[in-house]
Amino acid sequence: MKVAVLASPADGQILLDILRTLAEANVEAYGLKMREGWQSLPLAEIVGRLQKSDHDLVIVSEASVDASWLPFVVGFSVGRKTSLALYRPKAECGLPSYLQSFTLLKSHDELQAFYQSEKAEWLVREERRSARGALLEMGISCHADSLAQCVRDGDTKAVELFLNAGFPPDARDKHGVTLLGLAARSKHIAVAELLLERGAELDLQSEDRGYSPLMDAVLAGSIELVELFLAKGADPDLTSKDGQTALIVAVGRGDADSSRRLLDYGADPDISDKLGFSARKYAALFKAPAIVSLFGGRQPSNVATEAPR
Repeated sequence: MKVAVLASPADGQILLDILRTLAEANVEAYGLKMREGWQSLPLAEIVGRLQKSDHDLVIVSEASVDASWLPFVVGFSVGRKTSLALYRPKAECGLPSYLQSFTLLKSHDELQAFYQSEKAEWLVREERRSARGALLEMGISCHADSLAQCVRDGDTKAVELFLNAGFPPDARDKHGVTLLGLAARSKHIAVAELLLERGAELDLQSEDRGYSPLMDAVLAGSIELVELFLAKGADPDLTSKDGQTALIVAVGRGDADSSRRLLDYGADPDISDKLGFSARKYAALFKAPAIVSLFGGRQPSNVATEAPR
């Protein structure tokens, strides 16, 4: 970010003080003294000096408020959509009506705080612009469908660029499947870890079948992702559209390892799906002794225990 500070020659000391303040705030800036007869300079020279900045700060004082260069600079700044602010060293100096909509700074503390905030926002915009440019250089279009495909492909670098470009970690594909769900279905651990680091919601369920990322990981048979999601606090008892839990999915696959991990993290084996079957009942129905044995010491959640006498 670069700030052009514009002033009349009479405000030269104020200009220097402002440049020092901006330097202390680690904001790059340069000064321009707009002298009488500025119109006699070649237009290309004037434009060249002004175009070096992406932020303009105009010192408004008795010396500049009626100067001919002021409306020109303001119009030029507005025309190229540059951030424009005003610094007024003396409150008694009135502002023309065409200046009253711009940010007005009245002290060096305000000046420093304003440009520190502007720089933070500018850095975010630059990071997004840079990330989008990097994606285009890789031949990847900057839209949600491309992001979803990169997640399916396990392209961690591209996914990170999409996130840097401002795409949310909880975006969905055209079928309503979350990015974390896509990563789980494709068994891409690094992508899942990246999405979680960038704030993806762990229990957000997809719209197609209502699976959470944990359910998707169980169905995909990725014990690494099952462990990752459980360790991060995934709810093991969420139910899908058909009422299935992650444990029911694990039992359906005959997956004793995932069943054990889910039980270790408190999964309830007696939640019934819409068919009226629980993980415990499915394990018995499918004659899966290894899984049935996991339920052996775990009493059904709907069975009351007798109170001690």
